[in-house]
Amino acid sequence: RRMEDLVALDEAADEAAVARALCRRHAEKAFYTAIADVAVCVNPGADSAALHSADTARRYHSQPLRSLPPHVFATVEAALASAKSFQAQCIVLQGESGSGKSEVARRIVQYLCDVTSSSTDRVVQIKRSFVEAHVVLAAFGNASTPRGIDASRFGKYCEMTFNEKTELCGGRIVAFMLDKMRVTNCPEGERNFHFLYQICKGLPAAREGSAICNQLKLTEAQQFRYLSRNGGGGNAADDNAAFEQTVGALRAIGAKDDELKAVYRIAAAVLWLGNVVGANAVNNATIEHVAKLLETEPATLQRLLSGGEREATLAEVGAAADSFASQLYAQLFEWAVWKANRAIETKAKGASLSVLDVPGFEPLKTNGLQQMCINYANEKLFRLFCETTLERPQREYQSEGLNWSSAEFYNNMPACEAIEGQQTGVFTLLDEVCTGNQKDAAGTFLQALKDYNTSAVSVSGSHFKIKHFVGKVKYNAGALIAGNTELLAESAAVAYLATSKNVFIAGLVQKRSVGVEGSPPATVTHAHAAKQSVGYVLSATASCTCRFVFCLRPSEALADGVCDLNYLLAQIKFLHLLDVLTMKKAGFHYSATFQQFLEKYYLCCPALCVGGKLAWDEEPSLGCAAILKQCGVSSRHYVLGSSKIFVARAKTIWQLDEIRDQFWKDMAQRIVSALRSYQQYQRECISTIQASYTQWRATAPSQDVRTTCNYLFSGKKERKRFSLTSVRHYCGDYLDANSNEALLKVISPEQQQRPSVVFSSCCYRVTEPSLLKDATLEPLIVLLTAKILLLVEDAHSAKGAAEPYVLRRQVDVRSVSWVTMSPFADPFICIHTVEDKDVLLTCDFNTELATRLYAICGVTISCTNKIEYQPKKGQRTSITFATANQKEQYILKKDVVYVASAPAATPTSPVAAVLSPPPAGPSSPVRLPSSTHTTPTANGHTAQVTNGRTGWHAGSRTSSTENLLGGSSPVVPSGVTWRGGRQPLSAFPTPVATSAGTVASVQSPPLGSQAAGSAALSVGGHHSHKHATTHHRHPQRGRNRSESADVSAELRELSASSGTSSPLRNDVSQKSTMESKPGRGGRPAPLSSAMAAVAAVAHTAATLHELSVAAGDSVRVQRLAGDTQWCIAEDRHGRLGFVPLNVLHFEQAPVCRQFS
Repeated sequence: RRMEDLVALDEAADEAAVARALCRRHAEKAFYTAIADVAVCVNPGADSAALHSADTARRYHSQPLRSLPPHVFATVEAALASAKSFQAQCIVLQGESGSGKSEVARRIVQYLCDVTSSSTDRVVQIKRSFVEAHVVLAAFGNASTPRGIDASRFGKYCEMTFNEKTELCGGRIVAFMLDKMRVTNCPEGERNFHFLYQICKGLPAAREGSAICNQLKLTEAQQFRYLSRNGGGGNAADDNAAFEQTVGALRAIGAKDDELKAVYRIAAAVLWLGNVVGANAVNNATIEHVAKLLETEPATLQRLLSGGEREATLAEVGAAADSFASQLYAQLFEWAVWKANRAIETKAKGASLSVLDVPGFEPLKTNGLQQMCINYANEKLFRLFCETTLERPQREYQSEGLNWSSAEFYNNMPACEAIEGQQTGVFTLLDEVCTGNQKDAAGTFLQALKDYNTSAVSVSGSHFKIKHFVGKVKYNAGALIAGNTELLAESAAVAYLATSKNVFIAGLVQKRSVGVEGSPPATVTHAHAAKQSVGYVLSATASCTCRFVFCLRPSEALADGVCDLNYLLAQIKFLHLLDVLTMKKAGFHYSATFQQFLEKYYLCCPALCVGGKLAWDEEPSLGCAAILKQCGVSSRHYVLGSSKIFVARAKTIWQLDEIRDQFWKDMAQRIVSALRSYQQYQRECISTIQASYTQWRATAPSQDVRTTCNYLFSGKKERKRFSLTSVRHYCGDYLDANSNEALLKVISPEQQQRPSVVFSSCCYRVTEPSLLKDATLEPLIVLLTAKILLLVEDAHSAKGAAEPYVLRRQVDVRSVSWVTMSPFADPFICIHTVEDKDVLLTCDFNTELATRLYAICGVTISCTNKIEYQPKKGQRTSITFATANQKEQYILKKDVVYVASAPAATPTSPVAAVLSPPPAGPSSPVRLPSSTHTTPTANGHTAQVTNGRTGWHAGSRTSSTENLLGGSSPVVPSGVTWRGGRQPLSAFPTPVATSAGTVASVQSPPLGSQAAGSAALSVGGHHSHKHATTHHRHPQRGRNRSESADVSAELRELSASSGTSSPLRNDVSQKSTMESKPGRGGRPAPLSSAMAAVAAVAHTAATLHELSVAAGDSVRVQRLAGDTQWCIAEDRHGRLGFVPLNVLHFEQAPVCRQFS
């Protein structure tokens, strides 16, 4: 069975069993194995690219730990998920040299740059800078060794910062412990730093590189002493490609062309410093060339290498040149790190994830200071691992009162103290010896180690041994002292470089922080610098939650597919992986305080979660137990301590994480569903608005014509009800003449010259009456364009007609002088022209025709009951209009047109209202004006007439009202008398003053009398009577807008004089709970004279009655301008009447319609 997690091994498993399991997985090309949350990687070698491919990265992205086979990407995903909670994470790589740590670190950075999101160009640039920075640092700090062809010769701490969108927004790189002695003292069989070979072999092949090489005098790598110890090794083709990649990476992190040229000059100067001392003498030409490359004075460089004015030996000059070369290269490496940090720096705070890569443990035959620094860094790193993974959990178990037996694990604290101790440590004693200028420094140092002998240090001859966690390692005292002493003072080198005329080189020696504030300070000795830098990096690491990845070499030779069991077993022993396995088996996988556990997993238990928030007031430990019980976790798999909860199995935590994540997924799905519903609602609203707007656009011209028409005929002419509302559209072309080709030919035979028809309708032309014959009506079609008006005869039914339509009359609209119409609701219209031949028509849309003529040529429109016109040239005649009680709309007899009396239009845009019971009480009697006279009417009724207006005395018996705006048979409620009126008004909408200035004086009999009852009108009471015809004075145009206020004031005065309630009183506070009831004997409730007065003042053409309504009924109402107590109402049956305002409860604010 595949052993993905070594925790599943038998209880009696030992190091050999672990090694066998790893070998089996290596043979299956499963290079990653888990020990609980610790990852173990066996170096995949050539399979690394496939193991860390982009497809693999996509597969592991956003997947929880253990949902897929073990992989470093799974560890990174777990760390990134924890980092989002602002818990700083650090992935620590451990293993010996050549185990693949640098490759894994580079793959981690590449993975984070690939899978995280990028919303801005700055994020994309930072990601590229992170990747290219590793290429630059690998070129300047990696070298080929027997342990690996790309071994890192420095330590690297890479910190990456992510914002709330999990975007890489910046970070920093801290490089430490560079093996700068390799520049001048490269071991046999190894290569120097990669960049020194790349510049020799790649620069000449680059574009414009030959000219630069001529200036630098660069030829083959073998001509330089620093590169010739292994024959200049390496493949030229590889170096050429690597040089192009390095230059591209330098440009990516912001290096300019002048900076690159300065880098080439410094690298060439480092190489030429190795050739300053020849076989028998100092090469002055080489010194001059180095000074030229650094743009300094040769004499100054000569004094620097000779130690002043004194004569220096050949060895001293060579040692000084080597020291200066190593310092110069270290400055160049530090500049590369600084340049990379400039490209990725950020001031933003966010989630932090770091990667720590320390050079691997590397015991050699002769170990000097560099090996001791590397081993010391690994020793401290292993100390951190033991503290966080092995020791701290046991102390926690004991402090929480758990039944735990302490297990003894390897403790490397003595080795750490032996190296870094304040008084007796190797670094302390080494610094004391090197700074004391003693003759026998090595002997003094060894004697001090004997005097302060510890269990971890043993002295033997000129060597001493330290017991590291990997075993005992022998160090040469002389090599340690030589590596710790800088033959050329750093201050002297800095002062010399500051004299350079090259701005880049002069600024190279400025102290640059490799990270941010808190970086290692300047030090005197190499040992002290290593101690300070390791301490700084490990303190930053210890402040994070560490996740460890152990890297192992499968064999000494790193042959593909070969796994040496014994070699692997040795690494497992010195890395103490069996201790890790034992602790992970016996210990608990997860621990947290009760409150932390509650806040993290309360969503898993409905009893603790209300509306997505924690709702638990009892003991936190009980809440933790309730969560685990709800999820079906057995009590054997967790323990409650005094302040923390400990979960034994990782599977339990995975289960809780899945439940919590599913809750958020469900919530997200609900939010998405709600958002989609809202968006669908928005789309529906948009569609409705667009459809309404399209409809409005289609009817906008019609609305403009209707508005103009209402304005022109307001108060001048009676209108049909639907002519004023939005029911009928004023479309103009009622016959669709613009689509009738035969009809358009009458306008113009040429299709391109035909104007658009703006109005078309059927009509009748009124012929001239004779002595013995009445006027006749000739059926025609009227067409109106922007220039002409045509009368066309429909000849379809005529026998032998050549054309379906025949033109009878054509009038130029510019010749139309004015238009005359009657003040009544009839279809007659007379078009007067300057051609001395007028046109008298009957058209159902006569007001619209007049309006369109007004819009085209601004014609004058007048309304009179007597129209004078010229049917023929030189002949004038007239036609008179009068109202009559008849069924026909109009009757034409010779020169008189009798128009039927009809109710005017009802108010438009009513407001919905709900009725409450009306108030009770009689109406007030009103004084009758004095200046009136009487006109007899049909059926014995008597009408009061003032200025041609007709009213009805009290006592007239009628039950319905049909016309209040002036007709041959006006039906006015009893007691109403017209006085001082001008022209009648049209129905609503009207201007603000709804009264036309006519004052109605009312004399009403007491309620309940025969006269009042006979005048009653209601919903059910409709009686018909024939009325006599009365004649009216021709209405005058124009009116006083202030007359409405005068009328209202007069009515209020009349009401106040009676001392009783009036419909026009301002007091509307009186309420009644009574319901409306019919009058006596089942007859409708009587109509009060006050209501009739209101109707007369308002000139409303609606049927005048007081609606019989009950509480709770719904009506549609129209307010009367200037009135605060009464309104016109329409019930659900379409019946009209008056209702007092104080019994209404308005669902919307009532409005007084104004003309707009």
